[in-house]
Amino acid sequence: EATHRKPSKHDPSRPAQGADGQVERVQEYGYKKRFYQSRDVAEDYDFHRWGSPERARRNIKKWRAIQAALARTEGVRSILDLPCGTGRFTGRLAECGYTVVGADISLEMMQIARRKIGALPGVHGYMRADAEALPLADGAVDCVLSIRFLHHIDPQTRIRILKEMARVSSGWLILDYRHKYSYRYATWKLRRALGLTRKPLARVNRRQVEEEIVQAGLEIVSVHPVTRVFSDKWIVLARKRS
Repeated sequence: EATHRKPSKHDPSRPAQGADGQVERVQEYGYKKRFYQSRDVAEDYDFHRWGSPERARRNIKKWRAIQAALARTEGVRSILDLPCGTGRFTGRLAECGYTVVGADISLEMMQIARRKIGALPGVHGYMRADAEALPLADGAVDCVLSIRFLHHIDPQTRIRILKEMARVSSGWLILDYRHKYSYRYATWKLRRALGLTRKPLARVNRRQVEEEIVQAGLEIVSVHPVTRVFSDKWIVLARKRS
């Protein structure tokens, strides 16, 4: 029955697979922009990402890492959740007392977020926005939170987007990076060396993260692993350089 279905590689919100097993145009940010602006993808998204106990636990660990990063900030009252998607953390932030605006290029995703979160005090609405050109004034918010986004983007575009995030923030950014120091990446390297996979797995090392942060006019304050060894996710707290 549908209620017993588990998340799988066949879910609508998983990017299409090519004949050779590679994610179709995986390095193309434009493809990802189009893909997530789909009603079917938006409706399936929460189930695919967190529809099993294991995935739900990973989501809790991610939230704890975000909380640890927020605890290191000073004077943060307003947060731009970019991209907010289906409101994964938008409501949680508002419940913690922050003023939150959700932003995403996908109206479909934000409609799910609004339906799911409802009229929660602290959520001051949603706006459709391209991360490369945000419709906000300089320093409009105290902090920009960006989760499960940067790994979709090539490094050059990522730096441009980081600069734009830094522009609209008065001081702080909390960023989700996918790194190389994990069991998953080591296993992928072995499988690729043995010719068992052709699927790309773009990950960064600490030096690459530091260089990108500096090029965006920022500095790293702290790095919070979501979990040790098995997770390939860092929550990076950065602030604008004086």
